Amino acid sequence: MRDLAAVIPKTGLAGLKAHWCNDVLSGFLVFLIAMPLCLGISMASGFPPSAGLITAMVGGLLVSRISGSFVTINGPAAGLIVVVLAAVQSLGEGDAMAGYRYTLAAIVVASIFQILLGVFKAGRLSSFFPASVVHGMLAAIGIIIMAKQLHVVMGTAPEKGSSLISTILQIPHSFINLNPEIALIGFTGLAILIAWSMVKNRWLKMIPAPLIVVLVGIGLGRFFDLEHEHMYLFLPDATFFTAS
Repeated sequence: MRDLAAVIPKTGLAGLKAHWCNDVLSGFLVFLIAMPLCLGISMASGFPPSAGLITAMVGGLLVSRISGSFVTINGPAAGLIVVVLAAVQSLGEGDAMAGYRYTLAAIVVASIFQILLGVFKAGRLSSFFPASVVHGMLAAIGIIIMAKQLHVVMGTAPEKGSSLISTILQIPHSFINLNPEIALIGFTGLAILIAWSMVKNRWLKMIPAPLIVVLVGIGLGRFFDLEHEHMYLFLPDATFFTAS
């Protein structure tokens, strides 16, 4: 058996001197992935973008210090978008700022319960829930996210107050009435994510695919001048829709 001391990584200044090169590279790659992810999930949850950055810094600097683990993976969970957004909308009752503040208060209370569960070693209770329940919940969250984001990718929006079933049934209508420029940006990003997973070059694989999607999306948005209102004319003297 290998010596246990050789397996456990060094900590403190000794670990920094021994692994600083790898730490800098891995930290930079995590930063490239986490920053746009935190901004996107924060905005999708009904929070201001700054909340995503603050959460990332607290998770990376504070949680990593007090977790007691040599290796940590901290980051926003996309599955929480549905829960947090519903909390902002329901607690605020139409007032986004009030909903944001009430949701923050609810998160603080939930965190206290989570700490107490950790103190009393209540994590073992998870063994009472079958894996199929967890898989079903994650699948449902994925369906909800895809059903809502498909309209965004095509530059449209479902009817306000629509249920999940109604949102899914409106997808064909969004395909028919899509915004060509926004749809091009969305499907180009999706194509990049799929194609990047097939790249074999290890140097190219070091560049996160989401970062490339963000840069390409920003470039195409500037090229199409999406910041200003304009009209799309497909036939002479025939206006189909406008976009802003």
